Amino acid sequence: MSAPTLLADLHTAHDWLAERGILPPEQRSETLPTPYVRFPDGRSVVSFCSNNYLGLNHRTEVKAAAVAALREHSHATSESRRLGGNLALLERLESDLAAFKNRPACMITATGLLANIAAVHGVLDASGLASRWHGSPRAAGIPAVIYDEHSHRSIRMGARQSSAERVRFRHNDADHLDRLLAARSGRPLLVVTEGVFSMDGDLADLPPLLDVCEGHGAALLLDDAHGTGVYGTDGAGTPSHLGVAGRVPLQVATLSKALGGMGGAVLGDERVIAMLRTFSSGYRFTSSLPPEQAAAAIAALIIVQTEPELRDTLWGNIRHFRAGLSHMGLHPMGDGPIVPLRLGTSQLAAKAEAMLIDAGYWCVAVAPPAVPPDSCRIRITVSAMHTKDHVDGLLNAISEVTAAIPELRRMNQ
Repeated sequence: MSAPTLLADLHTAHDWLAERGILPPEQRSETLPTPYVRFPDGRSVVSFCSNNYLGLNHRTEVKAAAVAALREHSHATSESRRLGGNLALLERLESDLAAFKNRPACMITATGLLANIAAVHGVLDASGLASRWHGSPRAAGIPAVIYDEHSHRSIRMGARQSSAERVRFRHNDADHLDRLLAARSGRPLLVVTEGVFSMDGDLADLPPLLDVCEGHGAALLLDDAHGTGVYGTDGAGTPSHLGVAGRVPLQVATLSKALGGMGGAVLGDERVIAMLRTFSSGYRFTSSLPPEQAAAAIAALIIVQTEPELRDTLWGNIRHFRAGLSHMGLHPMGDGPIVPLRLGTSQLAAKAEAMLIDAGYWCVAVAPPAVPPDSCRIRITVSAMHTKDHVDGLLNAISEVTAAIPELRRMNQ
């Protein structure tokens, strides 16, 4: 029996991509990076592809907190917060995160992706759903969501799930955003951007974006997944780093990057968060964060706030690595731990990844749909776990790759 047409189409697309080397297998590891990682063939290499920026998922006190919660509560809640899954641990984590981020209230979700879906669709649709189900006053007009064209896929997923008009503004272009908002005057407006863009590593230009939003009465939602724990003198994220912490009304954070765990968070005022808890499907219709993850995040957050020297080590490694690249004539975007080295095609990116692994360093190749087809790259992430010798060794390996793949120099000058 032949496959149904839809599945046959997938088979055809798979074979076409596989023949051209566009579906490389995912590299499997036997261990998590410490920063060393062991591959199934026994090789041990230094990982430069983990978002565990501060190394907190290896800390003894973080693991001990997770184990204690696992023994007390088991490994899952098996239910949503509304239907029996609202452990006290989760409310404590929400309180701790709200204080850390200097926001009135917080809502924890099971993953960071769900946090963006819950925030974007919830903010846009909660008042309309309240009116439909309970007869509350209707919103004034159809909402619109305007998001940076480089926004993470989860932001776009939240926008598509909503009933709002969806529009993209040019990356970090406050003037373009101003024109788009002006054309939608009088409607409920949500603007979404990222604190640190996950593929290029550059920052949102928050001050002028906030000026524009405030001028049009639009709410700004900031996905600060890669800024939380890394940027700002206190680690509170990119708003703190850029001096606009009190002006950002809505934030999303993740527990899976600098905090070294799993889960996400939406932060805002008490009334907004209460509405999201009731009407956002990314929160209401999924099991809650496992208890051991909540306990681990609480322990990790304490370390972030009491050991600023971890961020000092991280930023020392970042500066050393970027200075070394600059000495080679390579000038990737951004100034932080996410360092993209563009190679153009997915085949060249895969070749560079393989060469670096052979040299003892794991830096993952990134291809569509994460980036445009002509912007494939290896994505390097520097952490506080790395030593100067690790960084110098990677720089030497990149120098050898640059000699073998001239496109690396041409695309990153």
